[in-house]
This record gives sequence, structure tokens and C-alpha cells, in this order.
Amino acid sequence: MRTLADGRYLTAANTPWSLWGLLERGLSEADWERAVQEARGCLEGLPAARVPDAAGIVGSLLSEEQLGPDHWRLGTGGWAYYALRRLIPRPARIRLQRQMAARARKGALLRWPVEDRYVRFVAEVVCRLCQRRGLRSVPYVHFWPGGRRFALVLTHDVETAQGMHFVPTLADLEERYGFRSSFNFVPEGYEVDVALLADLRRRGFEVGVHGLRHDGRLFASREVFEKRAVSINRYLRAWQAVGFRAPMTHRNPHWMQSLEIEYDSSFFDTDPFEPMPGGTMSIWPFIMGRFVELPYTLAQDHTLLRVLGQATPQLWLRKVDFLREHCGMALIDTHPDYLRRPECLAVYERLLAEVRRREDFWHALPAEVARWWRTRMSWIARAAGHTGEAAAPGGATIGRITVADGVSEAGRLVLEPAYYVS
Repeated sequence: MRTLADGRYLTAANTPWSLWGLLERGLSEADWERAVQEARGCLEGLPAARVPDAAGIVGSLLSEEQLGPDHWRLGTGGWAYYALRRLIPRPARIRLQRQMAARARKGALLRWPVEDRYVRFVAEVVCRLCQRRGLRSVPYVHFWPGGRRFALVLTHDVETAQGMHFVPTLADLEERYGFRSSFNFVPEGYEVDVALLADLRRRGFEVGVHGLRHDGRLFASREVFEKRAVSINRYLRAWQAVGFRAPMTHRNPHWMQSLEIEYDSSFFDTDPFEPMPGGTMSIWPFIMGRFVELPYTLAQDHTLLRVLGQATPQLWLRKVDFLREHCGMALIDTHPDYLRRPECLAVYERLLAEVRRREDFWHALPAEVARWWRTRMSWIARAAGHTGEAAAPGGATIGRITVADGVSEAGRLVLEPAYYVS
């Protein structure tokens, strides 16, 4: 029988010590485990808080298994909606989506748009560890290259042929602001323009795979998934792609181990509006079995502009502020299919313009982020017990964490990302 802690088998590499990469001699696994037990109060209200050990806590959060064994199964209502979706007029579909979203958000276990309990938990682990060792500060391997405060990753899912035709316009817009992004195409959803894929790669963009067909059936059964995974892997190789996102963010981390990918981005930190709501609660990448998971951390454009009816990027920008504060990853998933509407594109362009004014982010393609995260975690594993002067991977910085007095949880940590530079 599967238990809540089964997620540890996919997420075993993601421990609080591998996340922080503290460079302090003499820290044992037992020291970290004690700190985890003392910090578990930050997870109040979550099923993961009842798991007895660090690996089980982290595993049940990152794999979403704390949300129950049926979490990755779409209910009867969900299957009926996808079967009838194309027959429902657009205004009626939007009203239905808004009603469903309101109900989902009201009953959600996780908070939105900011779910900070996992962030507070891992920060409090470090605070407790430092208190036990009598440390006011400790060196660590900073999360992002060059001492950058946070990471910025732009991704797009291209759902239809109309969206594909708008891709060059969207790429031109991002280029004007000095950005590059990843475009995920549906191999058998429309006739994919392979010349467009080649042109995107030539211009410094990335190409990924977005399911096989955009029909909501990828995870209908294990048999269906495995059969489609063979074709997905074939398209990955043909398109020189290493990344994947499932249509409608349907997902099952166990089944997805059949995909021959470097990274997936079908998960998110928190999102009550998706057909499979929930979230990993992580604002950083993490290892999910054979691949790196890059959870999206900013609301999808469909949610912001269509379901919530927002006309400005302020909700996005407020979340970016939170992610910057905690040195997280601002990863957005938007769709040329929606952005081709002028009013939607204007909001996205305002986001690009506002973020471009900031100077302390690392802008990278998702494949670059996944490779960086593996390199960082590998180096941390080898460097355990070294001091802050140890040489870090090229581009990395050794920062310093200081524990502030009189402040609770995550606010107690002051991070200096470039205390030492490699």
C-alpha cells in the first residue's frame, strides 16, 4: 500500500541541506534532522507536517502526495468538461471557468497567489541549526549564478495553429526587451512548422514538447500514457528538445519517469485554478526522479487575464517581489493563443518592461536552469563540510546567511548572495 511518504523515492535528492548548501564544518545529518523537527510548526495545517522525518516531509510536499492518492486522477466532471469543451461557446466557457475557479480557490489546502509555508519551513530549519551551533552567520552556495538575487524564466505553451502563427511576433517582442524564452509545441495537435523551430533555436530561443495531443487524455490511464510517451520521446529527439510540459498541467510524477527529458515544468508552487489544483509549494527547482522539475511560480496568463479579469501585471509583479525576497525562481507559463489578443499582449509587454528595469535577476532558458541546478546540487554534495573559501562551480557565488534577532521564521534570514565570488 502506498503511503503519504512515497514521494521520497522520487525526491530523495532534495533535502534541506542540499537546498541551502551550507559550508560549515561538522554539520551532521542528525543536526539537520533535529532542526527539521523544530521547524515543522511552519507547516501547520498541512498533512506533510504529520510525516515523521525530513525525507518524508519534503517528499510529500514536492511530489504533492500530501494531497492524497487520488490527486493525479481527473474526476468525472473533469473528463466531461474536456469532452464537451469545444461545443461550449466561449462566453459560457469563461463563466463556467470562473465559477469552477471560485469554488476551487475557496476549498484549496494551499494559499494563493503566495504560499509561503515551505519557504518559511526551510528558512526556519537554518535558523534552528544556527542557534544550536551558536552561529550568527554561515556561508552557503548561492542559488543562482553571478550572485543574482532571483531567476527569471519565460515559457510559452502553443496550443493551436493560430497560436503557432503568432510565435514570431511574440519572439520579436521579447527580443526587443533583451529576453529569450521557451516555446512548447503540441506535436500532433496541428501541423508544426519545423522551419519555425529551427529559426527559434537559431535566435537563441528554446523549443520544448507540450504533450502529444491537446485533448486532456494523456493521463487517462497508465497504458495510454506509456503508449503516448513513446511518441513524445521520438518528437523530443527529432526537435532537439530536452523539456516538457503536459497539456492542462495534468501530471503524475511516477508515470512521467518514462519521458526522456532533462526537465519538466508541469508542476507549480501553488495554483487552485488548474484542473488538477494543488502545488509543490517550492519556489526553487528540484529533482523529480530522472529529471529536474521547474515549477511555474507566476499565475498563467489564462488565469490572470481571462478567469480573474485582470488588466494589469500587478499580481505578477507582486509575486516577483516575493520570489526576489526569497531568492526564488520567477517562472511564467503564457500562451501565444491568448497573447495574440492586443489587450492581453499589452499586459504581458508591461510585465517585460517592469522586470527589465530590475538588475538583479538571472535570465535563463529552462534548460539552462535545469543544468545549473544539477551542477549546483552535485557540487554541494561533494563540498559537504568545506568552509566558505572553497571554490564553487564556475559562475557561482558563495554567499553568507545571517540570522537576525527578534524576527520570526523566513524574515530571520538575511542573505548576501555574493559574499565570496568563484
